[in-house]
Order: sequence, then C-alpha cells, then structure tokens
Amino acid sequence: MKRIVFVEMLLSLFSVGLFASEPTTMWPYLFDDFQEAVIYTHDGNRGESKVNIHLLRNDLHYLNGSQIYTPDNQNEVSRVVLADNRVFVRCEDCFIEVFGETPQAIVGRRVTGDFDRLLQTPGAYGTSSSTSAVDKLSSLQIGGISNLNYDLIRVERENGETLPVTERIYFVVGGELYSANKRAVTKLLPKSEKKAFGAFLKENKIKWKDPESLCKVLEYISPRLAQ
Repeated sequence: MKRIVFVEMLLSLFSVGLFASEPTTMWPYLFDDFQEAVIYTHDGNRGESKVNIHLLRNDLHYLNGSQIYTPDNQNEVSRVVLADNRVFVRCEDCFIEVFGETPQAIVGRRVTGDFDRLLQTPGAYGTSSSTSAVDKLSSLQIGGISNLNYDLIRVERENGETLPVTERIYFVVGGELYSANKRAVTKLLPKSEKKAFGAFLKENKIKWKDPESLCKVLEYISPRLAQ
C-alpha cells in the first residue's frame, strides 16, 4: 500500500479554525480571501487561478480580474490544491478538505454555511420557527451570488450578518461520503475484521473529531478496503 498522504498543516488549522474573520452573508466564503490554487478536472486538464469556496452550496468560485466566476459544471472539478498545500476534493456535490489520503480512501472535512440556523426566528416558548427557506433566502442579500464584483463584496463584507457554519468530517470511499464515526466506518469493513477494528480503536484511543486520530483510522482501514 502506498504511504498515507497527510497534510500536517491541517492539524494546526483544525485547532485554531479556518477563518481569520467570521464569514458573513455578504462574504459567505470559506477563506478570508481568494487563494492562489491549481485546479484539476476529471478530464485531465489543469489550470491556475485565485479561488474560494462559497458556503451556500459549497461551490468553487474563481477570480478573473475583479469579477467572480463559477465553473459551468462544479462536478467536473476533481481537486483543488492551494499554494499552502491544502487540498480539496469534489465529492457528492461538495468540496472536502483533505486531512489524509490513500489510494483506497480519503478522510476530510466539509464546511457549509448554516443558513437554516441564520434564518430561524424565535417562536413561542423559546422554540424557533422559520418560513419557507426559499422565500427567506430570496430576500436575503448574499455576497458572491447576485453581486459578482469582488471589489464591492470585499468592501461590504462587514455589512452582512454573521454566518454560522457547520463542519462535518467524512471518509470518502469509492466516491461516496461516510460519516467519521465508529458505526459508519465499521460497516465498511468485512465482518471478520470488526472485532480487530474495535480493539484497534481502543488501543489507540481514537478520537473521532481529531484529524491525527482519523488518519490512523484511515491507515488501518485502507489495506482492508483493498481486499
């Protein structure tokens, strides 16, 4: 088996967070600014641009001068490699930030904007309620959607509401996402391996939200997935 690929920088990024400043509805992007990157497509093409990931649909946006563009087909993008070596892969209509990778699997994180939580309004007895998400989103100003001028939304970013985000960690196997938890990962293994896998988790004190622990899990399951 090829040696596991692991971006060590992600450990520190995971602990301190992705954002130099909080995303807002006027700047609903993963990165504080557009980043230099190499973009790879499934048909073997390669291009370079400044990119960001929009948190509404987890889509790639790129700059051409001061204008923001999106690929005609997001799913034609296979991989995005930033100048600081962070890697993102496209899977199931979203981008996954890679913590570790083998020929058999990937472990990484998806970050999305929690627009549902943003749009909730207080209801009776402290509960929350929301009208149609479509109606509310259509009335909400969202940067990078209708306004595609980079300079303008960059200036207006602080004028929006703070955008809460949701982070989820997954294993990617055969192009499909599996939640990074004991139950989901155990189901990927042959029945004969389940007892040994449980012993491995206990011996290594695996923490399911810790990238270093998850890369140990990745290294353990990869040769077994190859069988």
